[in-house]
Amino acid sequence: MPAWKPFLLERKLLPKVWGGRALERVPGIALPAGEAIGEAWELYDRADGSSRLRGGTVTVADLLRGSPAELLGHGVAPGYAGRFPLLLKFLDARQALSVQVHPDEAQARPAGDGGKNEASVVLHAGPAARVVRGLRPGVDPAEFRRLAHGPGIEPLLYAFAPRAGDCVDFPAGTVHALGPDVVLFEVQQNSDLTWRLYDWGRDRPVQVQQALAVARLEPGDGGSGRPTVPPVALPDGGVLLVANPSFRLRRYGLGRPLQLPTNGRFLTVTVAGGRGMLGWHSGGEDPPVALGPGDTALVPAAVPAVFLSPIGRLDVLVCDPGER
Repeated sequence: MPAWKPFLLERKLLPKVWGGRALERVPGIALPAGEAIGEAWELYDRADGSSRLRGGTVTVADLLRGSPAELLGHGVAPGYAGRFPLLLKFLDARQALSVQVHPDEAQARPAGDGGKNEASVVLHAGPAARVVRGLRPGVDPAEFRRLAHGPGIEPLLYAFAPRAGDCVDFPAGTVHALGPDVVLFEVQQNSDLTWRLYDWGRDRPVQVQQALAVARLEPGDGGSGRPTVPPVALPDGGVLLVANPSFRLRRYGLGRPLQLPTNGRFLTVTVAGGRGMLGWHSGGEDPPVALGPGDTALVPAAVPAVFLSPIGRLDVLVCDPGER
């Protein structure tokens, strides 16, 4: 088992019918030739595979089995089935993803997985960009249920044009769809349960009854006209985007070095743009880690703090466990 220090992670690329090549530009990930990539999983720990530490054979699952408290932190619970609690990914929604719903913890258990709260940060929004979140104000839930089996659902959905920098929160039960023409970073509970309501006429399976059984049929704009999460300025120069019982998400645009304490809980650092170095008190045994576009570093709870040093500018998204 490696010594406790920050680890860069290898990613897994997933071709999708709705994907494209935009992740080559934002955040700047190398893609295999000729494939439409929809998702880049930056941190994952599933039954069929777990993130490998870069340059070795050890996985996040191996670390978690060996020393859960040193990795996660005292009082931080693993996710469903003892797995790492979060999953991080980039998405290229060149076309629209299905209109879908994720269950909460109790609703997911019969299906053999955990619940799924998630949040997305828009990294790029093209001219046709769109995100669906919830229902249009005034829509009757009974009408929505009646029309949910076909294209009659489309005018009932609350859709808006996202802008780069927007953060959208999708608690379990939220009716939503991403795309077209957007690139996002997503943090979610470690679950792969998605129940599709409607797939824009594509010939893929849908799970209408399961989706409706867990859907919260609420207006999508929250009464504000835009269903985005307002950033909250932090004393250390970052912004808080989301904080819930499942995860906390912060963003830092760095032009000078920053110290990030772990406070005895794991954190992750994902590069949304630029380059930099990540250091820690290693006693001189390890050099700082170079951070490039799209890289994700997992910082174990046993590491007291890390130091981020931009090379020019560095834009990072930082995740840690939610407050329970």
